Amino acid sequence: MADAPYINELTKAPRYHQVYALLKSWIFDGTFPPGAKLPAESELCETFGVSKITTRKAIDMLASEKLLVRVQGKGTYVTEDLASAPNLGDMEQLIRKTRRLAQKSQVDNVEIKEVAADEEIASDLALDPGERVYRISFVRYMDGKPIGHRIAYIAVRSGLRFTVEEIKKHQTFALLEKKGVRISGADQLIGACLADTTKASLLQTTVGAPLVRIRLVVFDDDAKPVEASVSFYLADRYQHHVYLTRSPERREDVVGEI
Repeated sequence: MADAPYINELTKAPRYHQVYALLKSWIFDGTFPPGAKLPAESELCETFGVSKITTRKAIDMLASEKLLVRVQGKGTYVTEDLASAPNLGDMEQLIRKTRRLAQKSQVDNVEIKEVAADEEIASDLALDPGERVYRISFVRYMDGKPIGHRIAYIAVRSGLRFTVEEIKKHQTFALLEKKGVRISGADQLIGACLADTTKASLLQTTVGAPLVRIRLVVFDDDAKPVEASVSFYLADRYQHHVYLTRSPERREDVVGEI
């Protein structure tokens, strides 16, 4: 299990919601992979320093979202089909959204350095662990206040180079296209987590404050991953707006059923 953090008495988020957010983030980051059995409630209570009622309420919320399944007499498990049917969206919608965000905000505290890829980043970028990657990080500000922190990774062997001024002006996947990489799509995963000491300092919030966590892997025309990133936004400053439509054929099917 990930190191226990953790429940912050200073944040306004209820204790059960903090436990819920942590468990949910551990489900999506692979700490508890699909099919994994959760520790017993008593162990979770000890880990988080909360009551059984608090832990049970958090688990109830995750079960209602179909992320957890209770098996009578055996325990609680992460659902097996967690990633079997990813939601399909419009890449252009993502580009428009990030472009609007860039127009309304500013980027600062940019840092570009070369590091060795850990196992997660190597897996995302189809590299061997230890291969060199560029780690590009920055803080995004709106109305003079920090709202998000982003870290992107791009393989050094790609031959691409980036400057601080470029990062301040453009999204990284937009820069990739400017530098000749044709983008075909991206895999996006939105979850939740709580601010640790580093993120709390960068975002000028308290340790344990709720954050929206967004993992993004961008692919080129050959379906090869070219960028992997993770972003953290203050929960009260992030909105995810999707307009859903149905095909005429499917509407007719439903009418026929009625």
